[in-house]
Order: sequence, then structure tokens, then C-alpha cells
Amino acid sequence: MIRPLLISLIALVTLCGQAGAQYASNSPYGKPERRDPIFLRFPEMAQRYWVNTETMAASHKSVAVPMPRQCAFVYADSYTRGQMSEREVQDTALSTCNRKLAELGPLGENYNINCQCKVVISDDKYVVPRDSMPEQAYGPASIFYRDGQGNIARLNGSARYGALIGHDRSVTFSIDNVNAEPVCEGTFTNEAPNSGRFSLSCFNGKFGGNGNYESRTGAPNDHIVARGQNRNGQPIVMVIGLPAQLATNTYGGI
Repeated sequence: MIRPLLISLIALVTLCGQAGAQYASNSPYGKPERRDPIFLRFPEMAQRYWVNTETMAASHKSVAVPMPRQCAFVYADSYTRGQMSEREVQDTALSTCNRKLAELGPLGENYNINCQCKVVISDDKYVVPRDSMPEQAYGPASIFYRDGQGNIARLNGSARYGALIGHDRSVTFSIDNVNAEPVCEGTFTNEAPNSGRFSLSCFNGKFGGNGNYESRTGAPNDHIVARGQNRNGQPIVMVIGLPAQLATNTYGGI
């Protein structure tokens, strides 16, 4: 009963998104660039969009992400197969994005906004206003730590950063709470393609720590998990890319 209802809901959301779809030929919003934040967040998509000969040369290609501000760490890119039209490629990307978003579960503990998938790029044109796209990369974030009494505490919100983690040597990031108030800042230092060191400072230096991070693909979603210790030797776990509930179920035990 639940599964058919979920499928129907995804179809309805996709249909609603189609009503506002825009073709590249009618878009005044300009062309995407390789270093745009959307491609910094999703290097696998960037590889297909800009590098792989088969996909980059497709007659139609579309990218759909949750909006506003790419509010969840998921995406869907679609490319022409056979005689697919631009609209069909858009529909495929939007449907895939909605399915991935539904699989993640609720985002209300990370964002105080309504997060919905939308086609943002079609045939090498932005089809949404450029000022609606983020200037940095965004993703849901959760930090797990032990308080002064040794109890497990949790901070939920969203992370943002402006460089490609795992490719750029050093990447600074910041974390806002669910009310979009800045609470933490830190740095990822790359030591290997998918891992390195991190440092974190929160609440104006009252809380922080450092340790190692690892980028993980899939299972259940592309995300970053960082493990370390605070100044008192207590463990810290930071997860970027998973909603709070999913992050808690996967890593919340510290």
C-alpha cells in the first residue's frame, strides 16, 4: 500500500514540475560553466557532462536537483537515448531526482524550507534564474559529539563550501543550523582522492575538533563522513550529504 502511494506521489510531483519546465531555446539565463557550484558538488556528473565523449555530445541533456539552494545532496542528469526529445530527457532527469529525494526521507531537521526537485539545466542552458542557484555548494549536515556529561549530542543543519572536495588541496566549509544561522566553520585538507584531514570550530571557538574524513559514494547516498576528537579527547562525527534521520541511523552511535 505504501509503495504504490509513494510511486503515485513521485509521479504527481514530476507532473507538477513539468508544468513549469522551460526549453533551452526560450531560456535567457545563460550557459553553465565547469566551475559552477552544481558541478563542484557532483564530480561524477561533471565528468559525464563535460568530459565523457558519449554524454557530453548528446543532442539533449538535462540536470535536475532539489531546490532551493540544491537543498539535498542528490542530483539526476539525463542524456539523449535514441530519438528522445528535450522534454523527454528533462522528464527523465526530474523523475529520477524525485525518486532519489523520496528515498532519502524527510529533510525538515536540516532545512526550514520546502525542498523539491527541479530541472535547472537543459541543453547547455540554465532554465532557472541564475540568482536562484547557489554561489556555493550545499548539503545537509549533522554533527554528533559527547557533551560535558558524556551524553551523545547532535547538531543538525546544512553545510556549504566553494571548492571541489577530494580534488582541491584545501577546502573551507561552514555549517548553519536549521534556522540558517552560522554555527561552525572548518577545513578539509585532501591527502588522497577520497580522504584526508578535517578541522572544525563551532560556537565562536567554544567547541571544535579535528580528525580524518572520507568521501563515500552510494549506500545510501553520496556523502562525507568525518571522524575525530574534540579538545577533551571526546569523539566527534560529522556527516555531510545525508538528512539528519538517515545520518543518525547510520553514524549517530559515535
